Amino acid sequence: MVRFKSRYMLFEILYPPTAEEYTAFTEANNFVLEPALLQHHKVTPSDVNNRVLVYEIKKSLQHFFGDYGLGRGTSMFQLKYFSNSTSTGILRCSKDDYEYVLMTLNMMKKIGTLENVIINVVKVSGTIKKLEEFAISRSDELMRALNQDKKDFLQSMSSIPVDKNEDI
Repeated sequence: MVRFKSRYMLFEILYPPTAEEYTAFTEANNFVLEPALLQHHKVTPSDVNNRVLVYEIKKSLQHFFGDYGLGRGTSMFQLKYFSNSTSTGILRCSKDDYEYVLMTLNMMKKIGTLENVIINVVKVSGTIKKLEEFAISRSDELMRALNQDKKDFLQSMSSIPVDKNEDI
């Protein structure tokens, strides 16, 4: 019996400000970094759900890699978790073909009716348990960094865990 190995991807949806929002933001706040970080992390609208997200990823796989890439990328493809309130999600895909999904997520700029979004793949792991542990520690460090003084904000941002691919 052959066991199919899979990879899990933790991703977040970021919302960069438009040119008008950016100029208003910098004039009003003199470009304070703390609100800038919060500016990119917004709540995803309720019209973006699991079905819409899976459809857009498959459509993008088709667009960027054709039928071959769509077939390879979706062989074990499954959206395990997505939260609109945190704009984060977990995808499962085949170990052999996770690169197709990874590249597609990085190149996507549109999800449903949302334009100008960035999908940031935070970590790729072989187990969902390690991914969940990483997500919890990352969100704890992020909240700790946001509660620090503004002077120490950049130093505290450097302590937020990053993906070192130690568990692949």
